[in-house]
Amino acid sequence: MTLYDLTLWLHVLVMGYWFGSDLVINSLTHYTTSASGLSGAERKRLWDFLLEVDQHPRNALIFSVPLGLTLASILGLVPIHGAGLVITWLACAIWFWFMWVTHWKRNTPEGGAWAKWDWRLRYALIALAVGSGLLSLLTGKPFATPWLAWKVILLGGVMCAGIGIRFYIRKSYAAWPRIWAEKPEPGDEAFVRKSLWQGTYVLWSLWTMLIIIGWLGAAKPG
Repeated sequence: MTLYDLTLWLHVLVMGYWFGSDLVINSLTHYTTSASGLSGAERKRLWDFLLEVDQHPRNALIFSVPLGLTLASILGLVPIHGAGLVITWLACAIWFWFMWVTHWKRNTPEGGAWAKWDWRLRYALIALAVGSGLLSLLTGKPFATPWLAWKVILLGGVMCAGIGIRFYIRKSYAAWPRIWAEKPEPGDEAFVRKSLWQGTYVLWSLWTMLIIIGWLGAAKPG
């Protein structure tokens, strides 16, 4: 097995991990929002577990970046080789560490500051992905082929969708604490269900972009 074959296998495995994690999270989300017969404490316990499982798609997002750039480097489609690839992998390792520390500290006094930096990082990465992809469509650099440039642009779209999903999750917190305390107001259950269904619609757009990314990588059109 060549380095390219191994990297490609890992890249495909990560995509499967991503979809599989998302399917579990989506199913558990709607189970939790619909399980009004459970106690508030039990629903809170399920929600906390859901937030732990929700880290797995984020793992997959981060893993996909150095794997994809390594494949592109082997094919000679990006000006990243040797030390450049090592730096890329180290940067993604730091990103992975930062993502998990932000998650672990979410309920601590400094959690808000970590979350703000997490949002800033995501916006910067979206700008980098979309900007470099559009530049490549115009100039052929840094990504040498249009299909690869579109993959990177769509990855920026995936990160935008992730922010959209998080928006609707945050929106649901307007009602969740009362439900968990078993002191809901009229309409709280419906509000939570509506908010998280809106997040699911964004998730479907994310899946559509991932499918297109996978097709571009397999077909390499043009």
